[in-house]
Amino acid sequence: MVSFYDSLKALVNREMISNASATVEERDFNVSSAISSIIPGLLGVFLKNGNTPQIKNTLEEAGNLNILADIDRVSSENPTLEQQRIGDDFLQQLLGDKAADFTAPIAEKASISKVATNRLVSMITPVVSGFLGNKLVRENWTMDRLMLELKKERDRFVPFIPADLISSFGLSSVLNSDKVTPVEEKSKGGMGWLVWVLLAVALIVLFFWWRSCKDSDRDMDRNAAVVTDTISSAPADNDRQMNAMNDRTSMEFALPDSSKFQAYKGGVEEQMLKYLQSGDYKNAKDDDLKDKWFEFDNVAFEFGSSTELKPESKAQLNNIIAILKNYKDAKIKVAAFADKKGSEEANMKISQERAKTIENMLEKGGAGSQVVKIQGYGDEYAKHSASDSNEQRAEDRDIALRFVK
Repeated sequence: MVSFYDSLKALVNREMISNASATVEERDFNVSSAISSIIPGLLGVFLKNGNTPQIKNTLEEAGNLNILADIDRVSSENPTLEQQRIGDDFLQQLLGDKAADFTAPIAEKASISKVATNRLVSMITPVVSGFLGNKLVRENWTMDRLMLELKKERDRFVPFIPADLISSFGLSSVLNSDKVTPVEEKSKGGMGWLVWVLLAVALIVLFFWWRSCKDSDRDMDRNAAVVTDTISSAPADNDRQMNAMNDRTSMEFALPDSSKFQAYKGGVEEQMLKYLQSGDYKNAKDDDLKDKWFEFDNVAFEFGSSTELKPESKAQLNNIIAILKNYKDAKIKVAAFADKKGSEEANMKISQERAKTIENMLEKGGAGSQVVKIQGYGDEYAKHSASDSNEQRAEDRDIALRFVK
């Protein structure tokens, strides 16, 4: 009978790893190594912090929506909206403001960038939450049974969790197996089963190390096993849940220089363009502009990151850059906002960093001279409490701009 943990690992197949490698621009071997730590790491944190009503509701939603039905999409740049939303909710509820403490040790162990690791975590989380959700909904497990099964199989996944991650989340107490009286191994050589397992793992690691040195390509030999841990990756810290774009109409908009761009009807680009075309900005005084904010409605950061945007966000930023470059007299202020989850200091820091990231991207696109000021407001204007659902608190996490004189 296939174990609980092995069933979960088997969901991440070789093709998904190859797709993920191409998406994050890292080698297959390093990506598989990272995933071999991400899944155990999520299970370890879940074992300590996961038995809450909020997480139970998220997992049940994952099971009811059957987000594993399109599992191959999680390793591409085009996950389903349900996969993305539930994955982000699960991560936020599980890790809170400690996303960096989760990804940094994994990035170091797998020798890949933190940005790539953040994206892999966002890809893998829907797989884990969907698997756990199916246990609750489709197999009628309880949360207590989930926890009990994980405790039984701690020895299978704990060795693959980086030590710094265990330390940061205080997992030692829940991950240590109960002490039992060792049973003498009656094998001919007198060597215990654990030794053989460790030797097998060591040989597998050495084999893949040799392969990684030998192969200069991204793709590994398709006849070889791909993952170190025999595995057959989010606000991301998604700063704002992406809108349900399937319900919106894409339109073509024309700019004064005769160039055109695609954007959603009623989106921030259309709002900005109409405002600038109306002449209201030209005739306004600075005091008239202070309360007129334009909220970015299709921009989100990778989980736990204040510098890396999700790929789908870049189209809206490019549109805004194009608009500003056609109205060079227009000056703007960029602001970022946080929810109340975490400390005031942490919320202020990440909002400031995200505002700076947007400024840098506008500058890179040629509109930097039009950014007069940036500001991170932290959770100053947050309407929802820290105990509210992630979906509610997502309303407080925002990037916006307003025009200034």
